Amino acid sequence: MAVTDARDAAHADAAARRRPRPRVVVWTTVAVTALVVAGYLVGLRSPWSAHHPQVVSGTASRVAADVPVATFTTEGGEDVWFALEDVVWRSGEETGDDTVPPCLRESGVRVEVEVGLLEVTRPFGSGSYPHVLSVTCR
Repeated sequence: MAVTDARDAAHADAAARRRPRPRVVVWTTVAVTALVVAGYLVGLRSPWSAHHPQVVSGTASRVAADVPVATFTTEGGEDVWFALEDVVWRSGEETGDDTVPPCLRESGVRVEVEVGLLEVTRPFGSGSYPHVLSVTCR
């Protein structure tokens, strides 16, 4: 009987040693969570990750008939200049990417549009500027 008790005690000691300690489990969980959050934030701010434009409503106007440049004014009053031939556009069911959007073919006329703006960081750490990627004519 003493031998059986000794074996049972040995098995109980071995089982107790194999169980993870509560502190180790807690700290491992905290470390893994911190690594996941840090990886997400680094990936979000990485220059290699995908950046999605912000869709902003406002008005746009072509500068001159012979110059394919337009200004976009946000509802907040900020003006952004952009080249009409460099944007992807949609007007109704029609789309294009290397021509002037139909709603901006006449110069001097302000039209309601939605644009896709992407904030672009300037080189050498001198701030950023909004860049128009797309125009949707209303």
